[in-house]
Amino acid sequence: MSGLLSLGLAACVPAQMRIPDGFAGQADSFEVSGHSPRRFNEPVRFGPYSALEMREGSTFAWAIPLGVADLGRRSRPFAFTLVAREQAPVEVQCRARTWTFGGDSDRGVELDLTALAGPMLACGLRFDDGAALPLELARDGTGFHGRLASPWGVYTLRGVHGFAGSSIPSSVANGFEVLRGQRSVALVDRLNAGRVHFDGRLAADERVYLAAAAAALLMLDEEVEL
Repeated sequence: MSGLLSLGLAACVPAQMRIPDGFAGQADSFEVSGHSPRRFNEPVRFGPYSALEMREGSTFAWAIPLGVADLGRRSRPFAFTLVAREQAPVEVQCRARTWTFGGDSDRGVELDLTALAGPMLACGLRFDDGAALPLELARDGTGFHGRLASPWGVYTLRGVHGFAGSSIPSSVANGFEVLRGQRSVALVDRLNAGRVHFDGRLAADERVYLAAAAAALLMLDEEVEL
């Protein structure tokens, strides 16, 4: 009976992204509000970090008929200011976009051409009145890879396809990992309401910058992304 009860309780726990081995013990984790469900132009918050002055543009889409298939493009801009107490603000401006070639279910399979046309997500982050630095995220097959420039160097971004407590991968990215070299410094879990995890050893100013990048990744519009 106790085994069945444990299984039942496990089934009620919301799915979460898989955390890399050794990261959880030194991480600070925060639940997200404002990501899912999402309300247009509302703030996104997690822990002491708030993405305010949210400015979301509408998704712009078009399609050109090319014989038996269509060439289509979707794009959406958004911008916000990430703030935290006693830290300089981070101003963020982004554009998410996808390119596709194909048709509806009656006309065949749709191909994602985004990887051939540059990054799917392109952002500029300005920290403490410094120069705007790029965040870029591109498709890599069914996954994602990218880079985040910062005053502390360049971080690597990659999609995470695993679920916590399961060895079965997801066909789509459940979230993103931010690495400095081979070390994970932040994780962005997009499942359910969302969660953000930071390496507990990060300095406060570096963490607020990574929080701005995390908010941008949470803001990826699922309609554009998929």
